[in-house]
Amino acid sequence: MPSFTSFLSRAGFHGVRPSFPLVPRSRFLGVIILGGLAFVSRAADASASPLTLYFSDPIGQTGPRDDCSAPICQALLRRIQAAHQSIDFAIYGLRNQSAILRALVKAQARGVRVRGIVDQDIHGQSYYSSTPQLMKALGTVRSDYSHDIREARNRRPYVGGRGRCPRPAGFLGPLQCLSYDIGDACLQVAHASREPIDYKGDLMHDKFFVFDGRSVWTGSANVSDSGTGGYNANLVALLDSAQVARWYTEEFEQMWSEGRFHRFKSRHGKMFAKLSDGTDVRVYFSPKSRTIPRAVRPLIQGARRSIDIAVFFLTHKDITRDLIHAHQRGVRVRVILDATAAKNGYTKHEILRAAGIPVKIENWGGKMHAKSAVIDGNIVIAGSMNWTSAGTGTNDENTLLIESRVYAAQYQRWFDRLWDSIPLRWLTHRPDPESRDSGFSCTDGVDNDFDDLADNSDPGCSPTPPLLPALPPQKIVPKSEAMRLIKAVVTRGGLKLYYLPGTRQYSSVKIDPTRGGRLFCSVKDAKVAGWTQAGH
Repeated sequence: MPSFTSFLSRAGFHGVRPSFPLVPRSRFLGVIILGGLAFVSRAADASASPLTLYFSDPIGQTGPRDDCSAPICQALLRRIQAAHQSIDFAIYGLRNQSAILRALVKAQARGVRVRGIVDQDIHGQSYYSSTPQLMKALGTVRSDYSHDIREARNRRPYVGGRGRCPRPAGFLGPLQCLSYDIGDACLQVAHASREPIDYKGDLMHDKFFVFDGRSVWTGSANVSDSGTGGYNANLVALLDSAQVARWYTEEFEQMWSEGRFHRFKSRHGKMFAKLSDGTDVRVYFSPKSRTIPRAVRPLIQGARRSIDIAVFFLTHKDITRDLIHAHQRGVRVRVILDATAAKNGYTKHEILRAAGIPVKIENWGGKMHAKSAVIDGNIVIAGSMNWTSAGTGTNDENTLLIESRVYAAQYQRWFDRLWDSIPLRWLTHRPDPESRDSGFSCTDGVDNDFDDLADNSDPGCSPTPPLLPALPPQKIVPKSEAMRLIKAVVTRGGLKLYYLPGTRQYSSVKIDPTRGGRLFCSVKDAKVAGWTQAGH
């Protein structure tokens, strides 16, 4: 197994310190199943383990919970109760997690300094309903509201790729014009949201706690009855490392002390830590770390054998391209996507399927809420960041890269269990997230598809549910000069030039395959292959 250094170097990272040998498997427990619903993976001697992964398993869960019985919640509760000096947290919000709120109030009462950051939109509203109660109870919780108000005043509307491709009927949001190479053809699609997108504020979407400046609880789970309550699929990491805690504290202080959020925060330096058991960890904070182009994409581009992804939203067009290229070079790629995300006008799952990549849409009551992957059985990606442009470019997020065959194996067992639980039908179709096709979604009391209707009030739960709204149509275009694709030629002087349809010389350019000429599906593919636009 290659070291983290060689893997990252192959994937485009440089200047990383060498990896020490991985800790032997004998020091670790296998996966422990707790009630068949969630499980924990950690060292046999928990007190000596610097890292514990908590996997929330939604299979068979009947609904959200407020009893903090899930291991993912218990781990957080224990650390709050054990804190001696300080608790700093940045969370999207709070909903119906009474034990966590009581523990924070008690910690403050016994002299622990408790400070918090939450998300609020430009109307001063939080998505999670108990957030105002949290802010009032502690009195030491701030938000990104003022920042978002300033941003709203200066913001220009985003219109996307208007005019470069036909807008799909019934989709009014910013337009994405996309084309992907799928072998002997190009897959072309115009993506847009059904409704115009109004700016309501960038998200403070972190989910992390720092305890006594020495340990960090972080991951994809919101502090809510569906997140830490165990209804959704989530991955949380608990790290005992003063070095990692310092980085998270520095990120917290930018928001708390300096009032800087989103794109206005300072950039961190390299954040690479070797834990006491030899596990290598890298930390990234969006948006300043540029997490997708600097961390996620290079790992996908460097993968040799396998990529398994469990993610809430996957709308990032460049990750999609990287996954297609990985599949084409023989890497086994599998994706589990959330059913609500699969209704989004920008979802890329149908593109991946058309390219031959198996994508299963979950059919549980709870959501696939993780933002995670395992690559080549050696690298785990975890954190709060959805694989979207907003996740890497505007929202406050944190991401971990964990090098360890042991932890990767634990992730793999969790992923395989979730994958196997989803019927083969959802490899080619998608279930309505609030319907009898999706677990207990018609009896869980939750608005699972964000249409302000829950359970039997939602048409999807009726005996004769309506058809799911169609997604933007896709078009497969054979690679032929007649199809007005990008033409690429090699000149007599050896220059590699490409010509775009509609430009002055395009019609006179002829492709000569014997001289290296070819057709490209997209400008990005042409540039990556080393071609330059003619006339530039």
